[in-house]
Amino acid sequence: MPLTNRHIVFDFGGVLMKHDKESCLNALRQLMPDDVIANILGFGNSKAGTLRTQFEIGACSERFFLDHVLVLCQPGTTEQQLIDAWNKIHAGISDEAWQMIKQLRAEGYHTYLMSNTDEIHWNHTLELYQRQIETSFDDVFLSFELGMAKPAESFFRYVATVLGNGPTIFVDDMETNREAAEHFVGWHTCATMQELRI
Repeated sequence: MPLTNRHIVFDFGGVLMKHDKESCLNALRQLMPDDVIANILGFGNSKAGTLRTQFEIGACSERFFLDHVLVLCQPGTTEQQLIDAWNKIHAGISDEAWQMIKQLRAEGYHTYLMSNTDEIHWNHTLELYQRQIETSFDDVFLSFELGMAKPAESFFRYVATVLGNGPTIFVDDMETNREAAEHFVGWHTCATMQELRI
């Protein structure tokens, strides 16, 4: 894809941060029944309408989320065990990904992060990569801070307004999000970072 676009907006999980859903599920299964994982957390099921969805748009606090899930866990489960299991989904960001963003910025492109995420996952991300995030993105748009999540039209229009006029590429591994970006704000899209160099 020829990089004639001024703005490049990156999804986080699945594009930059590798996801390990199996490790996360295995860790959660040590703490709670499968029906809680499916119906409360939305793993292996639609997450629409679940507590996880509310957490991702900031409709409930970290304290509420942890307290609500802890009472559904095995007796003796600690808050830190739950947090650690929840963060198992994060499998790291490669050096190659950071280097690619650094190179794009050196070439004059403005880079942004747009993520459906929650407070626990984001705090864990900052523990691991705060310095890289601060130097890699012009701005960061997080669902739990803004009260809206992809693929909602409001989220895309908000980010597009902040970015201002100018062609934009959106990199997201979810087809529904790419379709929303194309339809609502006319962004060009691709599914992987590698496609930026094709």
